[in-house]
Amino acid sequence: INTPTTNNNEITSSIEEPNMENDTRKSRRIAGLAPHDKGTTIRELQPHNNEPKVNLFSAGFSKAVAKLEREHNGYMMVAQAVESYNQMQSSMVTPQYGINRGLKEFGEDGVNAVLKELKQIHEMSVISPLFPGEMTRAEVKRALPYLMFLKRKRNGVIKGRGCADGRSQREFISKDEASSPTVNPNAVILTAVIDAIEQRDVATVDVPGAFLQTEMPDDEEPVHIRFTGKMAALLAQEYPETYGKYLITKRNGDKVLYTKANKAIYGTLKAALLFWKKLKGKLLDWGFESNPYDSCTVNKMIEGSQATIVWHVDDLKISHLKGDVVTRIIDNLETEFGQTSPLTVTRGKVHEYLGMEIDYSVKGKVKFSMFDYLEDIIANLPEDLQVNRYTTTPAADHLFTVNPEAARLSSAQADVFHHYVAKLLFAAKRARPDLQTAVAFLCTRVKGPDIDDWKKLQRTLGYLKDTIFLPLILGSDGTGNMYWYVDASFAVHNDMKSHTGGVMTFGQGAALSMSSKQKLNTKSSTESELVGVDDVIPMNIWSKYFLHSQGYHATGPSPAEDFKYLGHTNVLYQDNTSSIQLENNGKASSTKRTRHINIRYFLIT
Repeated sequence: INTPTTNNNEITSSIEEPNMENDTRKSRRIAGLAPHDKGTTIRELQPHNNEPKVNLFSAGFSKAVAKLEREHNGYMMVAQAVESYNQMQSSMVTPQYGINRGLKEFGEDGVNAVLKELKQIHEMSVISPLFPGEMTRAEVKRALPYLMFLKRKRNGVIKGRGCADGRSQREFISKDEASSPTVNPNAVILTAVIDAIEQRDVATVDVPGAFLQTEMPDDEEPVHIRFTGKMAALLAQEYPETYGKYLITKRNGDKVLYTKANKAIYGTLKAALLFWKKLKGKLLDWGFESNPYDSCTVNKMIEGSQATIVWHVDDLKISHLKGDVVTRIIDNLETEFGQTSPLTVTRGKVHEYLGMEIDYSVKGKVKFSMFDYLEDIIANLPEDLQVNRYTTTPAADHLFTVNPEAARLSSAQADVFHHYVAKLLFAAKRARPDLQTAVAFLCTRVKGPDIDDWKKLQRTLGYLKDTIFLPLILGSDGTGNMYWYVDASFAVHNDMKSHTGGVMTFGQGAALSMSSKQKLNTKSSTESELVGVDDVIPMNIWSKYFLHSQGYHATGPSPAEDFKYLGHTNVLYQDNTSSIQLENNGKASSTKRTRHINIRYFLIT
């Protein structure tokens, strides 16, 4: 692709011309190949002087021209993603700072950002101040510190974000008591594909101060919050009648303010669960029905079409064929959750959601990208992880090779290694499936990384730097079929275990994918392929049932007896004949070489 940038910041794309002689090009002028014509591709020569049309090209040549045209359209989508990325104000972004460092960096703007967060806490009666004498010694000791972070966003605005440090609550609150459901990222992707195919109107909604609108239960132990330093001083300074007399100055000059939480606060273990129960209850009261395969996906038939809401904590994605229906849903949410602060609503074709940009600009397709997140990774790399050379793949052929004599990383380097592998894993599971194989191997090395693993991470980051703008483009071939491709690399890991890779598509793009090390050793490539299918089957079955529960008509409105949903036909492709026989026939196709295989790996049969 040639992508010159014009004065209007537009990116154009062209396919390199075939090597033809000038006279041949004049006589065989085909739109899309010869530079003289810019129309649509044609497969026959135009007639001259009413002479009959003459076919001078084979069917194969015509198919090649059509293929080039399709590739051209794909290239243009990537070029548009590059243009979008180049137009961003990346120089304004900063890392997230703690309050002390943030106030030094941002000065008065930082103070205003902190005051804005504290004002919300005060006006919503989130806390009640207390004297230490009104609390037991245990309550004083267990009071959770309140943290504040500052960050400059792309638009230059300084954003303050506060939360309680609830880690100490793990000592007396179990995970089962506090865990809150969140939407499965795969559910977000699948519903976005449906949105694109149906050309729904989509809105994303952020509920400001969501937790702060949720009352703490009266029948549970109180949660106490401790404000210190500049935050405590600012609260007492701005609202002296409420907090002034409760402010304590220690002998060393530190300011402390003890409070009781009246409402759920970010960072406390039960805050997310309390808000989830409140939001889910309201949606069910409004007539929405939960998808049984994802507790944060609900649907409702409104005016003959399906409305779908998925949410992660306080971020919602709402879609329906009609924009006014989406507006009414937002109005209901505004009435319930926007009384203190208005909801943050995004309408249109492009949305920022869960760290991804979701773009519906192209009819029938959805494009996922993670420019902000990936740029933040690259911009904050330590010097010894930065790479200047160009790499075309995230990993080399020796990815799975481990040198037992390689020098181990220091403790500090190992922590950095673990940190960036975890960041890459987040991206790989969402909009960058091309990173999955490299990241899957690096995840197996975080407990004892060596210098070779460090270099492999460097290569992956170098590839990421060169492809930061690369989007994931998803669409359908119109059949509604769900195609799975599964393969396994036999005994490639250092402990002789194999590696599984799987991808699902509706006709364009990897809608779902996975790459993981197998859990057991296998004796042959046939067995590793069978185990690989077993690794993929849970995701395969979940996606089929989830889509069936969504009830989407992949072939348009149809009578009940001819009902077809997206994914109604589930096709799995493999390249090992022996494995296919075992999967189709089970033990009936086993020989003495495969009789040892555990029955669990014939689940697919």
